[in-house]
Amino acid sequence: MRNTLPCAFIAAALLFHADAPADVIVMKNGDRITGAIKRIWDEELSIEPAYADEFSVELREIAHIESDQEFDIELRDDSTIQGRFEVDEEGNMILVTAEATRPFTPSAIKELEELDDGFDWLVRSDFLLNATRGNTHTSDYLWQGYGSVETGDHRHVVDAKFNQKAQDGVATTEENNLSYAYSWFFADRWFLSGGIGFKRDPIRELRYRYTPGAGIGFRFFEDADRHFEVSLSAVGVREEIGGVTNESAAARWGLRYERDLLGGDMEFFHNHRLWRYVTGRRNTVADTTTGFRWDVWRDIYFNVQLDWDWEAEPAPGNEQEDLTFAVGIGVELD
Repeated sequence: MRNTLPCAFIAAALLFHADAPADVIVMKNGDRITGAIKRIWDEELSIEPAYADEFSVELREIAHIESDQEFDIELRDDSTIQGRFEVDEEGNMILVTAEATRPFTPSAIKELEELDDGFDWLVRSDFLLNATRGNTHTSDYLWQGYGSVETGDHRHVVDAKFNQKAQDGVATTEENNLSYAYSWFFADRWFLSGGIGFKRDPIRELRYRYTPGAGIGFRFFEDADRHFEVSLSAVGVREEIGGVTNESAAARWGLRYERDLLGGDMEFFHNHRLWRYVTGRRNTVADTTTGFRWDVWRDIYFNVQLDWDWEAEPAPGNEQEDLTFAVGIGVELD
């Protein structure tokens, strides 16, 4: 199971990975850069050539842009249009829309992003392997995967994590998490969601915990450089902990935040969930993941994160808190 699922995440990504369209930006000094234009944000244009990682150039240094693909464009007066960029016979940049063709300059653009075709997908896979030898023999293995598909107003997300640690041949951590969530965006930012989660941690005497639930969420923003959403759900909990089977109901609060830094070369992320049991046994459960992803080469990044898990009423003899600091390498395809 540990080897099959990580490979499946990567294989699924490669099946959909296709070459990006070729766009051209011509700088005022005469340089030409060919690649896939990703966005214009904060007075910078981000482009990804076929031969290098994505990078940004100052918008004010661009003479003109050429592209066969259409973009969502926000102008300086806050109006929005869809169009593509061409160059006329005199070498001047023009904007082509469904209604008209007119002269245009890069400085007229406030924000730009790729046209939303109603389908978007993302697959991310992270690996951590650490081992020490000497007076104490330890081995750590952490794999986590994330996959999402958005089609129109519908989103499907699969999240998985397998964390195992051993010292002198004795397992000290054996935590498995798997979840699926479906969201329907019934309004511009509001969505209804439903799904199920599974957790297993035999070292802490949690044989299983199933958490089906449904609720409502709100997405504050989703653009080229940032993502922020929250959700509130009613959840059923069926678990076997400390040899005792329990059934409870809980309220769950969730938050997901991501923000690009350093011109897109680094990403800060923070996700957390909080369960408060309202019937059945008395318990509160929290888990958070906070860290940075730093682009290394193309779709590969360096990952540093801190995971914190806390449970108010764990199995007798177990501590409430579990802290994991992880450093590893990941791959992201979209």
